[in-house]
Amino acid sequence: MNIKTLYLSDLDGTLLQNDASLSPYAVRELNRMIEKGLCFSISSARSTGTVLGILDGLRLQVPIALFNGVIYYDYLAARFVRILEIAPQAAQQVALFMERYGLHNTMYTYRDQQLFACYTSLDTERERQFAAERSRFPQKKWRQVDSLVQTAEKERVVFFSMPGPKDKMDCLYAEMKKIPGITLSYYMDTYEPLWYLEIQAGGVDKRLSVEILREMTGADRVVAFGDNHNDLAMAKGADWFCAVENATADVLACADHVVPANTEDGVIRYLLELEAKGSW
Repeated sequence: MNIKTLYLSDLDGTLLQNDASLSPYAVRELNRMIEKGLCFSISSARSTGTVLGILDGLRLQVPIALFNGVIYYDYLAARFVRILEIAPQAAQQVALFMERYGLHNTMYTYRDQQLFACYTSLDTERERQFAAERSRFPQKKWRQVDSLVQTAEKERVVFFSMPGPKDKMDCLYAEMKKIPGITLSYYMDTYEPLWYLEIQAGGVDKRLSVEILREMTGADRVVAFGDNHNDLAMAKGADWFCAVENATADVLACADHVVPANTEDGVIRYLLELEAKGSW
């Protein structure tokens, strides 16, 4: 009996280089293997706003999971196929805490095949640059609103993203843990000395993305790749989990196998080894 395996990779710190790009080598070899029948997809904390630019040139044949399992995007059809939103009351509570802490970070809403990045103000040069860089992508529109709480009362909220210094984010994380009906991902950023707190609907994480993509692709087993704390959930859902050599200590500790670092295209090299053995 033929067993179908889905290979599911995180992006930042795992499949991507340190400049957040796919190496030409990775694009070439992945496309070649996909053409030969490799079932390959992505599970990332990123949104379509940046992912589609990063993956440009990659000929993926199956949907991808974004926002840690909140969004499922059909790469071939160029459309969202599933969105898991936060319950309205929980979204409003999160937005209220953000306002109390004076945070002007991003709350994402969804309507009619369009993702909106909502904010009240962009106070720092970093925030303004972040928004400017991502405004180029039509799949995510940046929108200034008067109040995140009022917006959460009217719209479908799917995700919150809050970067900041560890002392402030530790306090916010402790407060957010008191809110029922949400899932928190809290980890240090791959590229900057900032801590990210990401919030999605309760029960939604990268473990769920494994199960949903398993169902969507008809895979019998899932082999996953990751490097950071939010990938631990993916490790729990996968049949076999590979950490890249540069992964955090907790991710390395739970890995079934360790592949070379992201800068060495470790995921690609592992897939090539399997191909040489005729086993994927």
